[in-house]
Amino acid sequence: MNANDLLIELRKFVLLKSGLRNIDPAHCKIISEYVYQETKNYVSETTIKRFFGFANTLHKFSLFTLNSLSQYVGYNDWDAFCKDKENQTSSAQSIWQDLKLKAHAITEVSLIAKKNNSGVPFTTTANRSFFYPDFDYFLKNNYQFTTISAQPGQGKSILLAHMVEYFFFSENALYKNDIVLLINSTSLNTIIQNSDTLKEWFLKEFKFGSLSELISFFKKNAEKREGRFVIIVDGIDEHLAKNNYFKIFIDFLYSIEENNFVKLVFGMRTDTWINIQPAIYSSASLTKAWYTGLFYDEETLSNVPSLNVDEILYTLSHLENKIINRADVSPSLLTQFKTPFWLQVYFKLKDENQQLELNNPLLCYELINYFLEKRVFLAKKSTEKIFLLKKISDCISEGNKKLRVSKEKILSYINCYPDTYEELLNAGIIIEEKRLSTTIPTEIVRFLSDDIYTYFMFIQITDKFEYKPDKPFFEYILKSFRCQSAQRDHILNWSIRFCINRNEIAALKNIFRLPFSNREKNNAFDFICYVSKYELSKPNANFNKLSVDTDFIDIMTTGRTMGNLYKETIRTISKNVLNEDIQIILHVIESNVNIIDVDKLALANSMQLLKRNYKRLNELFPINPYDLILYFHNNLINKPNESKSLEDKIIKLCQQIDQSKPKKNEEITSAEILSYRLVLMVLFSQKSYAECHRFIMAILHKYPNIFYVRYSVFSPFLLLHLGQTYVKLNYFKKAQRIIHFVDKIISSDYTYYTNFILASFNVFKANFYNATHHYEQALIEANTGLAVTKKNNFKMYEITLLLSKIDTLKHTDESEEVSNVIKELLNFLTAHKRSMPDYANFSSHEFEHTFKILKSYRRHQNL
Repeated sequence: MNANDLLIELRKFVLLKSGLRNIDPAHCKIISEYVYQETKNYVSETTIKRFFGFANTLHKFSLFTLNSLSQYVGYNDWDAFCKDKENQTSSAQSIWQDLKLKAHAITEVSLIAKKNNSGVPFTTTANRSFFYPDFDYFLKNNYQFTTISAQPGQGKSILLAHMVEYFFFSENALYKNDIVLLINSTSLNTIIQNSDTLKEWFLKEFKFGSLSELISFFKKNAEKREGRFVIIVDGIDEHLAKNNYFKIFIDFLYSIEENNFVKLVFGMRTDTWINIQPAIYSSASLTKAWYTGLFYDEETLSNVPSLNVDEILYTLSHLENKIINRADVSPSLLTQFKTPFWLQVYFKLKDENQQLELNNPLLCYELINYFLEKRVFLAKKSTEKIFLLKKISDCISEGNKKLRVSKEKILSYINCYPDTYEELLNAGIIIEEKRLSTTIPTEIVRFLSDDIYTYFMFIQITDKFEYKPDKPFFEYILKSFRCQSAQRDHILNWSIRFCINRNEIAALKNIFRLPFSNREKNNAFDFICYVSKYELSKPNANFNKLSVDTDFIDIMTTGRTMGNLYKETIRTISKNVLNEDIQIILHVIESNVNIIDVDKLALANSMQLLKRNYKRLNELFPINPYDLILYFHNNLINKPNESKSLEDKIIKLCQQIDQSKPKKNEEITSAEILSYRLVLMVLFSQKSYAECHRFIMAILHKYPNIFYVRYSVFSPFLLLHLGQTYVKLNYFKKAQRIIHFVDKIISSDYTYYTNFILASFNVFKANFYNATHHYEQALIEANTGLAVTKKNNFKMYEITLLLSKIDTLKHTDESEEVSNVIKELLNFLTAHKRSMPDYANFSSHEFEHTFKILKSYRRHQNL
């Protein structure tokens, strides 16, 4: 037995003595304690980790360590252990078994190194068993070698480790008689450091001068062969980049004598494989001996497919220690995780930061930032690396399928920093490929992923505008990137993250004021919510409890008015802000959300906070919002309202607005928008339609162009409220004009509107068609609106539209359907533990009696 064999034996005995079948790093501390208890010799946890291959071993184990471990398993010392094992080794042991024992020792160390180098715990990685039949076919048929080739981060090394365990090492392995020799970069580095040639090392370990000699021996002595000899070589790309090693490798391939029992498997990056392929194709025998496999892609030169959704969810479930379903992960993150490498980055980031959830789209950007921070910005030669990456991104153009650049175009930059360029290649940040579709095959360079390329594009933009994200900054994005493209979406999201990180919130208003598409504006608003919540959770962030100001309030007020993310953001920030005035305004927004959500408990809680600041509310708002909110609270709990004083306050406010001098749209404040919105809702709920009309006209007098605003949802809110008022006042032609006008502005792609506005529009149109006796069309609008409200959890409008649907069906012959919708409404109220407030009833005055019966029945049910 050589030293490696003896160490393998000692490891096995230590495991047996400790009662462990398998071992992970956590067990090393326990074994250290066991050894001390048994021998009174202290062998540290770190030494035990080195002994089992969980940490790098830069030197031989000390005699003290080996003696202590030998004593632990029942021997006097290391020498006694060695002698006993040598005596147990039968001189009659077959050559095959001798080779197997030596190969096993090397493979076990290599396998442990592979598992330890896995970016996530090896047990959490998907085994990709779909690949196994393909590998089994290679083993059983007349092929000499195969390649597992992939881009960096595609998980080829982990796949190889799983295959070694499944086919050769596990308890139920298919081919236990086969010899498997796994050689990785660590093994090769050890050989090089010992100043051995590969030939010398092979002779020393296996007693054959070369693999060819071994093949010849077993061809002549077939009876001594007990299986296959499978050699797996992985992680040697850096060595093959050097000409002398590359030549040795090619010569090695050519030297292999044709046989059916030695199988060679090479795990390598596609850029390495590109250089090797010509040598294979130039030899008929090598081409015949090469098994490409079912999954080999001629264009990418890879045969390791991306992870599928089930494999991603398998790993995430194990990392999170709970079942993770597709719905728990944001779609953009699922796409990113198709490359296993990003799961490794997530595992490391998660270890440092527990704040980000898998359903948060921001996580994609934090992963990219974290990776580049470690590999580029905080790495050696970071200045040169950033310079090169910027230049590469600047030169890249969109090809048929990928964003890439001809290597020739960036050769001058590469020649300035050749070592840095090699480091970027080895780190897998950039990738070299061959473009074979051209007349002369050309080398091209691209980024590991388009997302990293987009990040450096964004860095270029920040440089161009000297880190000032003002209007020209966003105008440049608008003009330079194609509308509705994924690239523009990513650039906008990086911009949002950049602005909030630097606490330049006012700059974000440009996204809504410039003609970005409505989809882009809605996505931007959501991303602002995600980033702002995350930044508030971070220590030492620029956007923090002290810095949340009116600019953020403006965005929250002129943007979305409902939605789960919006509600959560308002709630989170209102709890984490120190400026009392900002907190008060946020509580008003929160109360408005609770009114629309028909949530009396949450509304009561937010009102408690407002009541304590009643006096300050008078100073901050044109009318005290507490009085308006109290009206809705009483409505929710069926308590009569003392409406006279409130009516007087509203009339007084209406007169003040009407007497104001005309102002520009930009001058309207968030406090005004919140107040006007609540007032109009109160007037409509009171059925004061004429007063509602007067109030809107007063706003229009103060802000003559308010209906032409396209960057705030307040403008369509006003228009729809005016339309509803016209319906109630029987001004049907005016109401119809508003329908046409809203249809027109919504069809303009840069108008900012939300799903809540769309639901409001459906309510308006359903009421209009009901009032004008177009019941079939009214039903269509009610059903369309219900699809929106159910999807977005707009509870008030769901009640409103169900009531509208009942009202419509009562005018048709569908009496049975009326009963079904009534049941649907009552079931909805029961399931969501909601009441049916007066302010949710937008239906005609003829429906009042029916509404009172339904409400009474609902109240009776509650009793």
